[in-house]
Amino acid sequence: MSGPVASRWWTAPALIALAMVTLLVTGCPFTSDRPLSDPGAAVSEPGLAGQWRMRDPDSGEWHVLTIVPFDEHQMVAFAPDNDGSKVSGYRLFVTTVGSQRFLNLQELGTSEPGWFFARFDLEGDHLRLAIVDDTLFQNRSFASSAELAGFLRAHLSDPRLYGAEGEHPSEAALERVPATP
Repeated sequence: MSGPVASRWWTAPALIALAMVTLLVTGCPFTSDRPLSDPGAAVSEPGLAGQWRMRDPDSGEWHVLTIVPFDEHQMVAFAPDNDGSKVSGYRLFVTTVGSQRFLNLQELGTSEPGWFFARFDLEGDHLRLAIVDDTLFQNRSFASSAELAGFLRAHLSDPRLYGAEGEHPSEAALERVPATP
C-alpha cells in the first residue's frame, strides 16, 4: 500500500469503529479517485440506518458506528475514536455489482477525496462487511466508474478481491445496537 490515501488509512481513528481492525494485519484496502457508480442514482438502503457495534477482540471494548440518511440516495456514517475525542465521518452510498451490494465510502473533512469499497450483507440486526483489497488492482487505472464496476464484476468470485493469497479476508461483523427503553 502506498500513496497519500494509503498512509492516511493506517492512522484513521475510525478504522476500529468501522470494524476494520483486521486491516491492520491482513492487507490494504483499494482506494480509487472515483466511486463505483453515480451517487445521485444510488438506491437507498434504509436497513443500514442506525447504530452498529463491534466488540474489539483484544480489549473487549465496544466500538460504535452510527449511520444516518443524508438524502434520498446517500448516507453519512460517524465513528468516534476510542476515547471520544474525535469523530470521523464518511459519506456512503450503495452500488449493486452483479448480485452483490457494495458500500462506496469516502472520508469527510480530508483533503484526500479517495473512495474505498466494502461488500456488505445485511441480515436483520447483523451487518457483515468485506473490504475490497488492493491485491488485484496493482497499478490499474479506470477511465470511468462503469469500468471500475466492470472490473469488480469480473472478479466477484475471486477471493483475492478481499485479500492477498494466504491472508485472511478483511471482514468485519457488526450487530445493531439494541434500542434502549
